[in-house]
Amino acid sequence: MRNRTLLLTAALTTGLLTAQPATPAAAAPAPYADDFNGDGYRDLVVGAPDAIVSGKSGAGAVVVLYGSAAGPGKAGKQLISQNTAGVEGAAETDDAFGSSVASADLDADGYADLLVGAPYEDVPGAQTRGSVTVVWGGARGLRNSAVLPAPSPYEDGDAGGCSYGTGVAAVNPKAAPGRPVVSVAGWCAGIGLTGPFTRSGKPVGMHLKMDTPSLDDVALGDLRRTGHPDDIDISVGLADHPSGGVYINASGPSEPLPTDGDNVAVGDVDGDGYGDLVVGDPSDTVIDGTPQEGTGHKGGQIAVWRGGPYGIGIGAAAEPILIHQDTPGVPGAAESNDSFGADVSVADVNGDGYGDIAVGVPGENLGSLRDAGSVIVVPGRAGGPTGAGSTSISQDSAAVPGTAERGDTFGRTVRLADLTKDGRPDLVVGASGENGDTGGIWVFKGSATGPATKNSYSVMGTAVGLPAEHFTNWASVLAP
Repeated sequence: MRNRTLLLTAALTTGLLTAQPATPAAAAPAPYADDFNGDGYRDLVVGAPDAIVSGKSGAGAVVVLYGSAAGPGKAGKQLISQNTAGVEGAAETDDAFGSSVASADLDADGYADLLVGAPYEDVPGAQTRGSVTVVWGGARGLRNSAVLPAPSPYEDGDAGGCSYGTGVAAVNPKAAPGRPVVSVAGWCAGIGLTGPFTRSGKPVGMHLKMDTPSLDDVALGDLRRTGHPDDIDISVGLADHPSGGVYINASGPSEPLPTDGDNVAVGDVDGDGYGDLVVGDPSDTVIDGTPQEGTGHKGGQIAVWRGGPYGIGIGAAAEPILIHQDTPGVPGAAESNDSFGADVSVADVNGDGYGDIAVGVPGENLGSLRDAGSVIVVPGRAGGPTGAGSTSISQDSAAVPGTAERGDTFGRTVRLADLTKDGRPDLVVGASGENGDTGGIWVFKGSATGPATKNSYSVMGTAVGLPAEHFTNWASVLAP
């Protein structure tokens, strides 16, 4: 899934700029959908769709921070662009390679593979048709690639302007792990593919989601406990949902949920064994002095739709739980342009059996520092979260590297996942405006009570071996 993209500008050169991570001679099969080298640790993907590659502005790149017991990036890093040896295509101006990323074991070889969207890629006869590239995982990390098929939804074959790859999601279903599912967003139509895939990128099956409006993003999540993912589509700019409409295509296209939003996460926040849908709606009720129809709450909100045997929106869970900064127990206060819900992620951070929600609030003001940003963790509980017991992390929090500054936008992206294999989810936070738009990410290691600021660390653009002055808006599009 394309989480909220924070951009990077860098003078990249042809080929791989950092060494491949060292792995054991006989790496075990990958236990996770984002373990690219099979060492048993999840790896972290950072998208840089605005990167300059060999002088091509906006060509784009991705950085892979390989996981370890010490945290992502401590055991190896890899920089990948369309000019990297073995990667299909060539870096071109404004391709935006890295706008979306996802991962799954597409060829059923025991190693996770990386999917990268380049929505403005030109192909012969179709400008900005877009593309999705799969880079194959293996014991030596990611190398070699293929381009997934991108059929035109039009009979005349003209798919120009479709921007295939604005969002991408992938999963190895619990009920059929050897038959991976991939969903791709595009402005002409959404596309679904099923595997296993050949090394040339050919799927077993493919279909167009023609009845679904222009898509900006997609997600896959099991909301009914069937072992198979439900298809979640996000379309922005609908007449009755101007800040985003969310569709659940469990058995064919549906009407959008009666809640706006432009990003989602799936996790069991009420402990009933069913996946729940968390929708981030950071749009304000008033923009430039004009009231906005269809938006949720001043400063943004999240909507929690509880899953069940018939999906979401049924029975006792027919209405969403709405949480914002005017909800009792949630730190701060709802203010215009806070962007509460700019990104969301779900995991059980304290081991109580309920999924907790990390909410990005990149527009949060800290004192007089406008848009310094923060992240709020909302606890899950039986019946769904209420906001009570929520906690906040910012660069003003004790032991957090750096200093909160105006325009940092800390919280622009968030991700919860156990990256150190200690059984406790870690929190990764992206901040696009850090150090005058240099940008960076922060890693907060998990503890018995949740992400801890003690021993947290940050990764800046210099971590990939390029001068800091060449970076702007370094941040993360994180593999699910």
